[in-house]
Amino acid sequence: MLLPVAGQADHDPLADPPPRSTSQKLPAIPTLDRSAITVSGLSSGGFFAHQFHVAFSHLVKGAGIIAGGPFGCVESIPNPWSPFWPAPLDRVSAAVVACTHYYGDRYYGLRPSPPKNEDSLRVIREAADQGLIDNPSHLADSRVWLFHGKSDAIVPLQVMETLRQVYDTLGVHGSKLQFDRNQTGSAANHGMPVSRFAGESKFPIRECSEHQPPFVIQCDYEAAVMLLRHLYPDDFKPASDDPHRDGTLVAFNQSEFFNASNASVSLHGVGYLYVPASCAAEPCRLHVAFHGCKQDVASVHDDFIRDAGYNRWAASNNIIILYPQATASAANPNRCWDFWGYSGSNYYGQNGPQMRAVKAMIDRLIGQSPQQ
Repeated sequence: MLLPVAGQADHDPLADPPPRSTSQKLPAIPTLDRSAITVSGLSSGGFFAHQFHVAFSHLVKGAGIIAGGPFGCVESIPNPWSPFWPAPLDRVSAAVVACTHYYGDRYYGLRPSPPKNEDSLRVIREAADQGLIDNPSHLADSRVWLFHGKSDAIVPLQVMETLRQVYDTLGVHGSKLQFDRNQTGSAANHGMPVSRFAGESKFPIRECSEHQPPFVIQCDYEAAVMLLRHLYPDDFKPASDDPHRDGTLVAFNQSEFFNASNASVSLHGVGYLYVPASCAAEPCRLHVAFHGCKQDVASVHDDFIRDAGYNRWAASNNIIILYPQATASAANPNRCWDFWGYSGSNYYGQNGPQMRAVKAMIDRLIGQSPQQ
């Protein structure tokens, strides 16, 4: 596939509203380093990035997670109304009142307990024993960066503390595991911190304390550089002053990677790829960035895929950014990534519909058949 030429004016425009389909196929990129694949995400994208990292730990070498939680979080939250005959909360309720506080912290008046390290570890080990995910021993070779905004009321700090414990228990120790609890700098709400929102948007600039679309919040620090520098620590270079000039944003046919007739998969027909111009001739790394709820292109146009901070650091550091896109469905009206099972009970394993689709996109990019 021939990519548009970076540096030309308007070489990669995104229509508004964005296209629902495209014939452009995702290319194989021969210069990609298969040993340097990492992921990150915000909110539901953070939960999903962790889920994907654990499930494909042999392939994925690191994760950056902003306002996310532990693997299988919704599987083992006790129903507070069943203290003597333990029974788990249903997954949807667990997702919105325990793993997150999207609908508060009460279940019919009672507060569920937060997710526990041992419960997540049990789900991971059972999934590995059943061959649903890679052996979690691979995680010990990973680098992980976590961030919780001090003003974030959606994902509780305790949920992210449990996530840190899961990684630590599975062998991600010392300098390889960083948890930024936002003790310095502006107190961040539930959003993607950027040092400055410089792009065009139909939304007003959101300050660090706000929780409003496009959920890219202007703080005095930038999550994208902090996580990418941690994941790729060797010779990390300053940002490009013009990632549009120094790279290309490509729309591709995402529907070929899942069963588009199954609306419950809740994936959009079009995904996006940012390719630095340098990757035409030089080795590059691959990073997959998962948007948060209501942060897909249909909701916020290009505010995440252009202005969340990734591209300007990727352009100068030979990092290709894959931006898969979720969409709305009957069980997922807010266009979240699936960490609670709306796409099926196998959602967290390698054969989960969204998991399998993203893995197939990565396989295409690195020139690997899905069977390998």
